[in-house]
Amino acid sequence: MYFSLVLFLVILIISYVTSKENFFSPAVLTSGIWFMVILLYIFFGGELNVLTSKFLTAINIWVSLFCLSSLFVQSLDVKKSKVAEPSKLTRDILFYFSIATFPLLVYQTYKIFSLGSPSEWFSLLRMAATGGLKEISIEDTNPFYVVVWLISYFFELYFLDKKNKNRVVVLFVLYFLFGIFSMGKTHILTLFLGTIYILSIKRVIKTKHILISVATLILIFISIQTLRFKKNAEMARNQMVELYLLSPAPAFEKVTSNSTKQFGENVFRIYYSITYKLGFNKIEPVDTILEFVDVGVGTNTYTIMYPYYKDFGLKGIAVFALIIGVFIGYVFKKAQKGNVVFVIIYSMFLYEIAMQFAGDMFFTNLTLNLKRIIIAFIPFFITRYELFVVNKKNKNEI
Repeated sequence: MYFSLVLFLVILIISYVTSKENFFSPAVLTSGIWFMVILLYIFFGGELNVLTSKFLTAINIWVSLFCLSSLFVQSLDVKKSKVAEPSKLTRDILFYFSIATFPLLVYQTYKIFSLGSPSEWFSLLRMAATGGLKEISIEDTNPFYVVVWLISYFFELYFLDKKNKNRVVVLFVLYFLFGIFSMGKTHILTLFLGTIYILSIKRVIKTKHILISVATLILIFISIQTLRFKKNAEMARNQMVELYLLSPAPAFEKVTSNSTKQFGENVFRIYYSITYKLGFNKIEPVDTILEFVDVGVGTNTYTIMYPYYKDFGLKGIAVFALIIGVFIGYVFKKAQKGNVVFVIIYSMFLYEIAMQFAGDMFFTNLTLNLKRIIIAFIPFFITRYELFVVNKKNKNEI
């Protein structure tokens, strides 16, 4: 563990310097996150299973190759491309669509509440979000239209001024309520991280504000956990660290490499899901909610390396660390060059980078990621080809 700790610290320093002291660089985030996980494991992981070379070898490969590939792309001379900004009309369409679809979320929440008494509402929301209610489809708890809400919010936030500040507030509240109603801390964290990143890009906030915001969020999580264990605040904090931050690492030790029945059934789940729904094969896609294992505490999260290792072993971890590192490094590089659409896309990927200590979000959530990317590009596509322009200017006119 000490070797990994030193390795990640060295990579963190190199990444921070070569990224021009940018905290949001994927290499800085990745090496920093895993440095903190190992450090916390040394001090607070005594009640958990001991980490062996199985996990440590895998994570060393992942962090090294992910950071190396993303930093390599960042070092390339990528010219700033001229990208048309989304027109006011397309932003209006996204905003009013968000307002018009909000009653659908209210109705869906009402249906869930109607299944029990007020004292059961929060547990019912949680069960619905994890597919535990027969009366409610799990797809209904994460509907398509909320993707538009998030993207519309990021657009309005990027173009924040006195004229649209009310829109920013409304859209923030809409998506925050979705996070509450769906019991999805993931959605709230996506909203939080994306907001900080865009505001930093626009130089509305500085480094000290970022650090204060992160510290505040941590305190909020600790406070919530402490309220659940009023008699023993120390146990609450320890359980929070062990369960949410540290348990995925020893859980990875329980995973058997190359143990899947179908080729790439975890990494390429989207293929099996689509072909199964279309009736092209009878192989059901694997469940995204994994089984619980005991590692000192019960957990069903196995770090980002789970699907790659389970499907393809250490080679899978190496290959996909390079692939994802290149992709995320490219998106970050384009965002740093001022390409608005890539700023929006990277804002959405920040959560997936930050949560890699818990599980894979890139391929497991590939369907959602594709939806977000496509919708993010639509306003630029509309503007580029002037689809809503009635009187197009003659381009041959001098």
